[in-house]
Amino acid sequence: MKKNILISGGGIAGLTAAKFLSKQGHHITVIDRAPSFTKAGFLISLKSFGIRIMEELGLIEELQAASSPSEFVSFLEKDEQLIQRISYKKMNQNIERSVLISRGGLHNVLYDNLKDQVDILFNTTISGISSRGNKSEVMLSDGNSMEADLVIVSEGLRSSTRECYFTDSQMEDFNTLYMGGRLKTKHSLTVGNFKIYIDVNKMLSIYPIANNEIAIQCYIRHMSDIATIKQKSADLLLNSFNDYSIEVRDLLDRFTEEGLMFVDKMGMVDAPDLVNGNMVLLGDAGYCPTALSGMGASLSIYGAKALSHFISKTPDDLTSACSNYNRLMQPIISKFQSNARNNASSFIPHDTQKLDHFIESFRSASDKEIKGIMTDPIILTEDQLNFKTS
Repeated sequence: MKKNILISGGGIAGLTAAKFLSKQGHHITVIDRAPSFTKAGFLISLKSFGIRIMEELGLIEELQAASSPSEFVSFLEKDEQLIQRISYKKMNQNIERSVLISRGGLHNVLYDNLKDQVDILFNTTISGISSRGNKSEVMLSDGNSMEADLVIVSEGLRSSTRECYFTDSQMEDFNTLYMGGRLKTKHSLTVGNFKIYIDVNKMLSIYPIANNEIAIQCYIRHMSDIATIKQKSADLLLNSFNDYSIEVRDLLDRFTEEGLMFVDKMGMVDAPDLVNGNMVLLGDAGYCPTALSGMGASLSIYGAKALSHFISKTPDDLTSACSNYNRLMQPIISKFQSNARNNASSFIPHDTQKLDHFIESFRSASDKEIKGIMTDPIILTEDQLNFKTS
């Protein structure tokens, strides 16, 4: 029996779930608070099982077309001294493939493929949910309501629906500011050769992704709330790197004046149970591992595939499907959130002593040790890849 499924939040997780579930024949409605979708967004690295699932959806060619070249990444001290230079080709030998793409670019690939297959309502959010037996009556912000067999909450890190209906969940402040975006400018850097500067309480990444465009991302440890930070984000960025080279400072100056910049405070979601009745949390709304996990987008895609997989097995028993999804996801969530904490400790060291230790060990690391640092932690087991729960 086909179900009426409401997906609140049309991001990467929500659209991936919509694609899989519509292929199963369910009636899907996606709502999103945005007035429209755009291609804007910071860079992400889609890896391993994320690529595999996109290929399963028949979207690999579109994904490749929207991606940016990536050849080498050089980790540097702030004085330009090389710490480690890594070939993406060599690094990816352990994880099948990796694609560098903007979050908006990946989102657009999904949206373009899906927009004529499901109902998508913009400028719309959930204003209330009431249960009626095995169904939910969902009140929408436009004054309308709809009945749903399942409500998938994929509203992102600061999900208001999660806060209202999943009261056991909480958001952990990662005390790290994320600033990223893109700058249209001619430059002399080699496209596909990236620089990542490691420093005390901060990390700066410079990605030449085209002859006339550079992507910039940085992480800065910061205790203030996001509203306060956004008021002074440009000054904070420039002051954080004011003792770097003139080239870096000039680039950041132009970025703050002319670039498209995204600013947010990173956080993790701790949801002991991803299911509440016939509501289920998906993507960052349920298990944001932060960008420092290196697998945020892939984990959103994986979660969408996992949920749709279990629904396909028991379409008339959504309770069991959601329960199996929750059981599968919890140890994976723990793994990738732990990865993020470890990466934050290593790549954004708290003090000079930790920075010096990291530089020394990373600089002298063998290929095997580099693999252990960069790729081993993001591998899933065969059972997890096949959605088998213990």
